[in-house]
Amino acid sequence: MLQKRKLEGCLCRVPNRFYNQVWDILRRTPKGIRFRNQIMPQQPTINNMTHSELQFALYVESMLNQLEKPEYRQLIVELLCIVSTILIRNPELTLKELNLDNLVIEANRMFCKDNQMTRSDNLDAFISSKYSITAGYFARAVVNNILTGGQLETSAVDIDEDDDGNDDKCTVS
Repeated sequence: MLQKRKLEGCLCRVPNRFYNQVWDILRRTPKGIRFRNQIMPQQPTINNMTHSELQFALYVESMLNQLEKPEYRQLIVELLCIVSTILIRNPELTLKELNLDNLVIEANRMFCKDNQMTRSDNLDAFISSKYSITAGYFARAVVNNILTGGQLETSAVDIDEDDDGNDDKCTVS
């Protein structure tokens, strides 16, 4: 699997509709997508480009091409697809900043813990695992992060207030 990830990373292969998925993620992350000390900001990106525009695809590729290891690049592509799936299935979610490196570290930490491995800072075993295994850990890392409020954007609107800002709670006398 490691060789396949290296090859796909070197060839810059991405799944069908990948750039649309990244666009949808970016639309729901006001502070942008971060990896390797780079940030893909939501604004002005989504105002200046459309999801189907070649310029947007080239922008995403230029960000991904900053990653030195092709296998890590492929992991990031896989992680973005999983985040997209989670956001599609949960349209009410909005993330703050999406830090992909932290999610990879968290997924690797869970993988090492489940496999009784002592060194969780080494990604080699995780990257060498089958896609179905890494996808499961990525999904767990994303959901855990959302549930702990790490990247979930909370609404500023109080659900107990009506449209006029009046606090209409039912009271029993």
